Amino acid sequence: MNLKKIVFLGLTTMALFGSCGKEEKSVATKENNNIVLRVSWWGGEDRHKKTIEAIKLFEQAHPNITVKAEYGGWQGWQEKITTQMAGGMAADLMQVNWNWINIFSKDGNGFYDLNQLSSTLDLTQYEQKLLEQCSVNGKLNALPYGVAGRVFLYNKTSFDKAGLEVPTSFKEIKEASVIMKERLGADYFPFEADYYGALLLMLYKLEQETGKPFIVDNKVAYTEEQLKNAADFYLDLVNTRTIPSLEDRAAAGNVQLDQHPSWIIGKFGGTYEWDSASLKWRDSLQEGEQLVVGDYPTDLGPYNSGFTKISMAFAINKDTKYPKETAELLNFIVSNDDAVKALDVSRGIPANKKAVATLEKANLLDPFMLEANNKVISFAGNGIHPLFEHKQLHTELKDIVDNLGYKQITSEEFAKQVLATTNNFLEMNK
Repeated sequence: MNLKKIVFLGLTTMALFGSCGKEEKSVATKENNNIVLRVSWWGGEDRHKKTIEAIKLFEQAHPNITVKAEYGGWQGWQEKITTQMAGGMAADLMQVNWNWINIFSKDGNGFYDLNQLSSTLDLTQYEQKLLEQCSVNGKLNALPYGVAGRVFLYNKTSFDKAGLEVPTSFKEIKEASVIMKERLGADYFPFEADYYGALLLMLYKLEQETGKPFIVDNKVAYTEEQLKNAADFYLDLVNTRTIPSLEDRAAAGNVQLDQHPSWIIGKFGGTYEWDSASLKWRDSLQEGEQLVVGDYPTDLGPYNSGFTKISMAFAINKDTKYPKETAELLNFIVSNDDAVKALDVSRGIPANKKAVATLEKANLLDPFMLEANNKVISFAGNGIHPLFEHKQLHTELKDIVDNLGYKQITSEEFAKQVLATTNNFLEMNK
């Protein structure tokens, strides 16, 4: 057996490892005159259980189709799918990250063009701009499941204790810092941000001022001076003790943001976090603390600048033998009343309008989470570039923000490094 064949067989074994179905085949098969489809996704136990329930409902409605479920946790999932895609072993229907379209289908031919299945898929239930974000060269590569974005969340109880209203601008946030410290203690802050939150606050300011997202035409859309000003904006929030420094935040150890002791007991009064995680932030507060969804500050410029992205999507294998049946499965999952109720919000609030109406009618949408998602949609900026959350770029930008936050570099150096690092990365990954 030659080396090439050994490597291929090894990769195939890796792709099969951890699958929850029987032996995988490259595309749908026909067994005993029944069509067999494969569907893959990642997530936690709640998502697994509810997705399997929706699949069973589909099988009951389509007795000639058997659906094999392949699922697992996020850790290593992208590597698994990469191996499957390379070996022609991917499932017929795949839950995908939005940026995977750029990874696996740069020319639009990596996944099945869902426009060709519009007689089966009800595309009218989606905002056109969301479909466009999942399209490459006019080919619809995936169906967006939902939209996630950052919202301003405030512990109303903390502001009440200080005799303050929940802030609606950065000016009011800074003013609240002075009063909170006078009335409640020096370790109270009206707002907090980790390194990623700090970066997103800077981008929030830049997009609100310019109307441009971070990356346009495969390069950073901002000038060095604009980036410096954004860094100064963040440093001013730190230096005025409006938000804790990265060093202050690290004093509690390497803990998740919602588990930070100062957040739990109300000493951090606000944050800029994912709407899809809003219930986690609310429920992590100690008893007696009330979390509310705040307004987006608009005192930095005239443009909407909420950070948003397609949370995840579903794509169909370009090599599936049964595109129509796979499309029927997809359409069932995202719009059938019983399936939608079974899935609940295990993948967040859906982008499908019919699904949202179904969940609302069944009282399955938490009003707090729905309010957060509605605000995301109402103040959404221009979205993000597919490569913005690439692991390599994310790591490099984290180092730069950390160095700024720990005062290892100046705002001028920060601007130069962000420009050079990001533009070099984009050039290398065209």
